[in-house]
Amino acid sequence: MKSNRKSVKNPDHVSEDVKRILIVKPSSLGDIFHVFPAVARLGELFPNAQFDWLIHPAFAEALDFAPVPVARKIIFRRRELGKLTTMIPEFMELTRQLRKIPYDYVFDFQGLVRSAFFARLARGKVVGFARPREPMARWFYHRWCKVNLRLHAVRRNQLLVERFFHTGTMRTAVKMPSCPQYRESLDKKIAQLDMRPGNCLIGISPGARWESKVFPPDLFAKTIMLISEMRPDARFVVMGAPADQKTAEKIQLLAGLAPVYSLAGSTSLGELVELINRCDTVLANDSGPVHIAAAANVPVVCFYGPTNPNLTGPFGDIHTIFQRGDLNCIKCMRRKCSKAITECHNIDAAAVAAAVCKKIEEK
Repeated sequence: MKSNRKSVKNPDHVSEDVKRILIVKPSSLGDIFHVFPAVARLGELFPNAQFDWLIHPAFAEALDFAPVPVARKIIFRRRELGKLTTMIPEFMELTRQLRKIPYDYVFDFQGLVRSAFFARLARGKVVGFARPREPMARWFYHRWCKVNLRLHAVRRNQLLVERFFHTGTMRTAVKMPSCPQYRESLDKKIAQLDMRPGNCLIGISPGARWESKVFPPDLFAKTIMLISEMRPDARFVVMGAPADQKTAEKIQLLAGLAPVYSLAGSTSLGELVELINRCDTVLANDSGPVHIAAAANVPVVCFYGPTNPNLTGPFGDIHTIFQRGDLNCIKCMRRKCSKAITECHNIDAAAVAAAVCKKIEEK
């Protein structure tokens, strides 16, 4: 494939003629919310542009909370593309959708060879990072920008837009809209829990994709009991995927008489976003709900072990992170670790409870 790739030494200038932009960021959940401020900046630069988004079906509902209206959700069915029986028809349909409308720009925020390849299939000028996650991805770009990889993911995404168009930082705060259809269905599910009255709601998110990111249920339970003693008006709702239901039940059992309710495995993604938006604060592992809360400006108290919160922690200065700073192996990026429970997962529950109560008082 021949490419007319150029660096951003002579970038395109901001133009009112920009009509359509395609965002390529199929996954994962937290990463999608990391892109929202950059997309908001594009919306600010081009208020009349139409935005489409290449998205994994599991995360499609997240786009209903995007800072700009998403006209078309182009579904990226990764599983079907990986099967011999469905690969060809799925590829043909995806290609048809990508080429259906010409784009002024196609922004690849994913930085993988796969995402760059599909970005290039679209009819538009492809823009990406000078140093994407997979170096070969850059061969599919028409233009690229140099961005400091040591910055937080949110800021890196913003800089890709700002440096490409030679603009300053966004002038307005990003506001995540509320969606009535999810809000109404969530109301019905909360009513079924028969929650006791209370002045504050604390979200609990004990799940994570990596085994090493999953801090023990008893840490959550101990923290909940301590918070309940300090804040008798607090209620707790456990959230997560169906795989987190057993963990939720264990936390409810270990938390004793504390008012712990569970919606783990019972909400759609859209309902989960609305639930987080109602919380006064969220106590969580390093996972997608952390970044949803940050996008909704809900303060987070979260546990980090194998990952670097400076790069992928909750964005903003209203959050508190607990991570062992006295371990040489911290931020190891290992998905599994036999020493995690006795090492990086060994956190003082009393300190965490105090931090959560402080967030509630400050809000």
